[in-house]
Amino acid sequence: MQAYEVQFLPAQRPPLHINDAIPAETLPFPHVSVGDPATPGKGARVPLTSRLTASFNQGPSTICRAKAYRDPKTGSIVLGVEQAEGADDDRALVLLAASNGFPEGVTVTPQKEVTLLAKGEVPNGQQLLLIWPDGGTVAVLDPVREERYELRRAGDQFDRVLVQE
Repeated sequence: MQAYEVQFLPAQRPPLHINDAIPAETLPFPHVSVGDPATPGKGARVPLTSRLTASFNQGPSTICRAKAYRDPKTGSIVLGVEQAEGADDDRALVLLAASNGFPEGVTVTPQKEVTLLAKGEVPNGQQLLLIWPDGGTVAVLDPVREERYELRRAGDQFDRVLVQE
């Protein structure tokens, strides 16, 4: 699956910032941070397989393609190398951060076709690691502005739509 990092900041113009890779960290072990894993209850570290870690080139550790697996020993989610037969998968691995400038933050809800792998808190919002199929949507509620958005994925494009209530 292609990997993307998406930041949604409703008050900024443009509100969506998209990177064609997810940042990875190597300490204390190779992982992707979701939210604030250093604070109990605020985030998670999603481990990486040694094969995926070995695929990093010199420079920053980023994940361009990966697949989520369930570790049979621990039952936890692990990110690993995508097998060749999965290369035509239309789903994407997305690290989504949504926040606003207020302490109330925002609420993010994956819709039925989007799979939540991990969830954490970021300042004034949430961060989620998702398996997001082409055409899938995620709802974002901004209580301060009393606005509701749908984020939609179409291929490598992400769009926001203000939902009228």
